[in-house]
Amino acid sequence: MNEDESRLASRLAPQVRALCQEVADAVMALGDPADRDATAAAIRAEAGRAETGAAGAIVVGEKKRGKSSLINALVGRPGLLPVEVDVATSVHLAVGYAPEPQAEAVLNGKPDPVPIGLHEIPAYAALDPESGAEVRDDVRHVRVGVPSPLLRAGLVLIDTPGVGGLVSGHARITLAALTGADALVFVVNGSVELTRSELTFLTRATERIGTVLFVLAQTDKYRGWREVLERNRALLAEHAPRYASAPWFPVSGRAELEAVAARESGDAAKAERLAASSGIGELSAALTERVASRAWQIRLDNALHLAAAQIEPLAAALERRVRSLEGDPELEREVVERRERLRELQGADAQWRRTLARRTRELERTLRLGFQRSVNDLRALAEEKIAKSGGSDLLSELPGDLEAGIEGVWLELQNGVRTGMRALAADIGREFADVDVEVSRELTLPDRLRELPRPGTTADDSRGPLAMIERVMPGWGAGALTIAALGAVTGSILLPVAAGFGLMALLSGRRKRREELRRARGDATKYVNRLVVELNTEIPPKISAAVEELSDRLGDAVSERIAAQRTRLEAELAAHQSDLRAAQETLARDRRQARAGLERLRGLGGRAEAMRRELGVR
Repeated sequence: MNEDESRLASRLAPQVRALCQEVADAVMALGDPADRDATAAAIRAEAGRAETGAAGAIVVGEKKRGKSSLINALVGRPGLLPVEVDVATSVHLAVGYAPEPQAEAVLNGKPDPVPIGLHEIPAYAALDPESGAEVRDDVRHVRVGVPSPLLRAGLVLIDTPGVGGLVSGHARITLAALTGADALVFVVNGSVELTRSELTFLTRATERIGTVLFVLAQTDKYRGWREVLERNRALLAEHAPRYASAPWFPVSGRAELEAVAARESGDAAKAERLAASSGIGELSAALTERVASRAWQIRLDNALHLAAAQIEPLAAALERRVRSLEGDPELEREVVERRERLRELQGADAQWRRTLARRTRELERTLRLGFQRSVNDLRALAEEKIAKSGGSDLLSELPGDLEAGIEGVWLELQNGVRTGMRALAADIGREFADVDVEVSRELTLPDRLRELPRPGTTADDSRGPLAMIERVMPGWGAGALTIAALGAVTGSILLPVAAGFGLMALLSGRRKRREELRRARGDATKYVNRLVVELNTEIPPKISAAVEELSDRLGDAVSERIAAQRTRLEAELAAHQSDLRAAQETLARDRRQARAGLERLRGLGGRAEAMRRELGVR
C-alpha cells in the first residue's frame, strides 16, 4: 500500500464501519423478524474485517470442473491437492505461502491444528472414490503452505467442494468458507454452459463479495470451449447482468503443469511454449493485481456491497408502507389483484399446470430425437474409423474412442435437459423463470455404460494344415506359371523355382492379412452394434424418468413459490386494512416515521454508492 492508498484507507475505513453500523441498525428496526438478527450481525462482522493480512480468493464451482487442478497449476505443484476422484474435495483447503512445504488439519474437538504431510492431504480432505463417503468425518478444514511466488504476493487460495448436483450439501461448506474470503474465482469448464444451480449459487455467494473472476478451465480437453465461453457471457448478461463485464480467463491447468515438468527437465523452450498456451500467467497476474495488492479496498468494498444489498429491499418495503399509511387506494387494488392471481395459480386446473404438462411431453420428444441423432452420429464415426483402419490397433483403440463419444452424447443430453427445463420454467411465467431444478441429480449415466466391456474377438481358424492349404492353393497356379515362364526364358531351374515359391508366399501372406482385417472389422462392427443396442436400451427410459421427475419437482417448486408469495401478500393486505382503520393521529405519526425512515435509507444508499466509487474496485 503506497502513501496515497494509506491515507485513503485511513479516511474511508471508519466511514465504512459507521455506515455499516447504521445499516445494521436499520435492519434491526425495519427488517423481517425471522432473519434480521443474522443479517445485522453479518453486516457488522463484514465491517470489522477491513484489516491487513493476506487476501483470500475462494475457488468455487460444480464438481469435476477442475478447481483443484487449477490451484495446483497456479502454485506450480502437480498433485498438491487431490484431483483423481469425482468429488475430490470434501472440506475446504486454504493454500497460502510458506518458505517450506507444510500442511495441517483443523479437527473437530481439537484446540490445535494437527501437522500432516503433503502426501496425507487426500486422507484428510477427500472423498473415498468408491463409496463417495468422507475418508474422515472429523476434519473442519485443511491449511497448506508452499513457496509459491503468487502466494508470496499476499494471497491465499481456498479450494472448495463442488456446489451442485449430487453434492448439493457441499454448498453449505462453501458458503461457510466464503465468510473469510475477499474475492471469488468461479470455475466452469469448456464442456457445458453455466447451469441454473451455478447461477443461483453465484447470486448467493456474492451477497457479500463484490470481486469476481470467472475461469473457463480445461480448454485443452474441449475443442468447443470458445462457443461455451460466448454462451456463458450471454447467460450472465441475461440472468446476472451484474457480472456481464466481469473478466473471463480461459486456462489449461494441464498445459501449465506440463510446463513445470518441462522446466524441471531442462527443456526451457517447451516449458515457455506450454506456459504461454496455458493462460495461467494471465490469471496469476489478475489475482495479484486485482486481489492480493488491493485486499484493503476489496474488504471495504465487500462491506459496502453487503450493506447496500440490504438497503434496497428495506426501502421498497418502506415505500409500500408509506403508500399504505397515506391511504393510497391503488395499493389495495394492486395487492388484491396479485392475491387473486396467485389464488388462480394455485388451482388444480391452472393454466401453468397445463403448460407444464404440454411442454414436458414436447421436451421428452425433443430429447429422445436429439439423443437418437447423437447415437446415429456416433455410429457413423465408428463405422468410418472401422472402414479406414488397417486393423492392427482397431480393437484396442475403439473402446476409448467410443467411451469419449458416449461421454459427448451424455453431455449433449444433459445440456439439452438443462436448456429445456430452463425454457420450460420461463414458459410457465416470467416470475418463475429463476426457479431452480438441478438436472445432474436425476440424469445420471447408467451403470452398464460407466465401464464399457472389452470387444470380443472371433476365433482364429487360420492355423493347422487345412488352413495352410486353403491359403496356399489360390497362389499355386500363379507360382507354377511363374516357374514355367522363367524356366523357359532363363533355361535354368533354381531361379524360377525360388521366384515361384516366393510369389506363392507373398500371395498367401496377403490373403492372411486380408482375412485378419476382415475379422477385426467384423468384431469391431459387432462391438459398435452391441453398444448402440445398450445405448438405445438404457438411455430412453432414463430420459423419460428424468423428465417426469424434474417436471414434478419444477411443479412443486412453483407451487411453493406461489404459496409463499400469497402468504406475504395476505400479510401486506391485512396491514394495509389495519392502517385504514387506524385513527388519524396514529396514521400521521406513523407516516412521519415511515417517510423519515425511507429518507434515511435512501441517504445510506447514496453514501454507500459514493464510497464504492471512491474505492474504485469495480
